[in-house]
Amino acid sequence: MMRKFFVALLVGAVAVGLAAPAFAADLKFTGAYRLRFQVDKGLPCMQASDIAECDGHEFQARFRPRFDVETEGGVQGVIRLEIGDLRFGETATVGKGATGGAGTDGVNVETKWAYIDFPVPATPLRFRGGLQGFYLSKAIVLDDDLPGLSLYGKLGEANVNFWWARGNNGAATPTGSDGQDARDFYVIDVSLSPVKDLTLNAYVLYDHDMETTVAGKATTGTWFGVGAAGKAAAIRWDLDFVYGSKETAAVGVDKKGYVIDGGIGMALPGSPLDLELRGWWATGNEVNGGDNEGFPVPYTGSGDHNAKMQIWGGGGAVDINELADTPENTWGIGLIATWTASPALKVRGNVHYIKTLEEGQLANSPAGNPVTATQGIFGVDSIGTEVGVQIDYTLYKGLVFTLIGAHLFAGDDTAKFGTVTFDDVTKIAGVLNYGF
Repeated sequence: MMRKFFVALLVGAVAVGLAAPAFAADLKFTGAYRLRFQVDKGLPCMQASDIAECDGHEFQARFRPRFDVETEGGVQGVIRLEIGDLRFGETATVGKGATGGAGTDGVNVETKWAYIDFPVPATPLRFRGGLQGFYLSKAIVLDDDLPGLSLYGKLGEANVNFWWARGNNGAATPTGSDGQDARDFYVIDVSLSPVKDLTLNAYVLYDHDMETTVAGKATTGTWFGVGAAGKAAAIRWDLDFVYGSKETAAVGVDKKGYVIDGGIGMALPGSPLDLELRGWWATGNEVNGGDNEGFPVPYTGSGDHNAKMQIWGGGGAVDINELADTPENTWGIGLIATWTASPALKVRGNVHYIKTLEEGQLANSPAGNPVTATQGIFGVDSIGTEVGVQIDYTLYKGLVFTLIGAHLFAGDDTAKFGTVTFDDVTKIAGVLNYGF
């Protein structure tokens, strides 16, 4: 009797399956895998004060598998995971879980992206909701993964992106209404190309910050950015201006400042050599009472400014250490030369001069590091001159090895931080990237 019941159930299931409409789904698996190492001298002492050891070395691995599913009508579902960064020999908890110790059995799988994306009926726009990446021009203000909603696409000649994201939650056990102790970001980002070889961009970011309150009320911040990039014959150029204003925890004190970032370059005709000149200028606090004139960012690590340097800025091709991912209170200029020896081999060299605007300012150094007029990497003298070289070699399709070496000739006041005195900074690093 039981056997007849299961046979009938199986036959019924098959019949229902045959009668159901076909629902085809395309599955795509891609990934970005990375191995990297770094040996450095002097660099740890530029990141924290009162360190007895100024030399460092590290080996890491990171793996990001991605799964895309698409069904009828262009409906997509995306999951992007991350294992890492796994620090070799590290058994303690780092980031989201223990990593690269003996047994390699750490809890270290993170969900980076997980979203649904589909066309909005009767419109040229698409909707995306979930954990996703958000980016604003050159990562000066924002380049991060956040939970949120976005409406994007083409309206006439313009590419538009309207989005809302909810950021950090400072409370271990939030109470009250939804969003208590959170950060809400609202963005309008528009770009268009009115003529060939010219792209214009403008955006507004509004930050409703419930983590940082004054008199029990949320603080706010606003950023306006405009930019342009183009090409004329063999010459290419780009220029961005960003103004930011952010309320601070101090009553009646705002942080208001701006940054200008740009470059011009060209590939020399009939030559494998490309030359580029890049520079930036970002305001710092004048310490004259009242508002802080330094250029603000929404939160620590929200951006990743880098003018193609290897030590300063966002850390270059191997960014294990980021000395200044926001350009606040600095200006700099640099020359970058790239030689394409073959389709598989590319060599790039850079020399940059970086200097502070206001004397003795903490600017973007790690919190808690005291800086006076005669002490610290943001002292009265220049930060220094960086010289670097980068070699990219394609081993196989999708597999690229990058080797870099760089040296920062520190200014007179740069070479003393806390109670430690050191000479310059040297960085040798490499990364093996596999993308498919």
